Amino acid sequence: MLAGSGIARADVIPPSGWSEIYSPYLHASNFSLCFDDTNGSTSSGNPVQLYHCHGYASNGAPQRWVFIQPEDNNGNPIYDAGHPVYEIYNLAAGLCLTAQNLLAGRPVTMGTCDRATTTGQIWWELHGTSGPAGPDFEIFPWPVSYTYGNCVAASNASGNNNTRLAMEPCDPGNTARVFRLG
Repeated sequence: MLAGSGIARADVIPPSGWSEIYSPYLHASNFSLCFDDTNGSTSSGNPVQLYHCHGYASNGAPQRWVFIQPEDNNGNPIYDAGHPVYEIYNLAAGLCLTAQNLLAGRPVTMGTCDRATTTGQIWWELHGTSGPAGPDFEIFPWPVSYTYGNCVAASNASGNNNTRLAMEPCDPGNTARVFRLG
């Protein structure tokens, strides 16, 4: 796909239904690490972590995410410079991925979902990092111009369970900031 003045761009389009968001480069004892609603909490403000992926197992619900494209007041899907914008909804918690502050080092948490465009809720863009056919992406808060240059990232590159997610400077070459859908 081309956008703007001939700049190549790869949109990552989530599948319908739920997906796991996982790190293809950080591993815990040879297991993939997925975005996980810590302890399966239904509390707003609960931190999100990377944890051993459970997939279709009965205990996997805190790692199941649905991408909902919000609409403007006229019912049109919201895009930013051609990129779709999403709420990232956790099936188990009934809450959305959010951050209480977009500054570097601040935690990524669970929060209420409010599909109105005037509430200040954080929505997200998935920016491809690995070319037109690649599955890797960074997760940018929307609107990108107000993000302080920060994206969702693992708080460290240890590859351990319980690694908290935080806002950190965007860098498609940093494996702690690159994710895939599975």
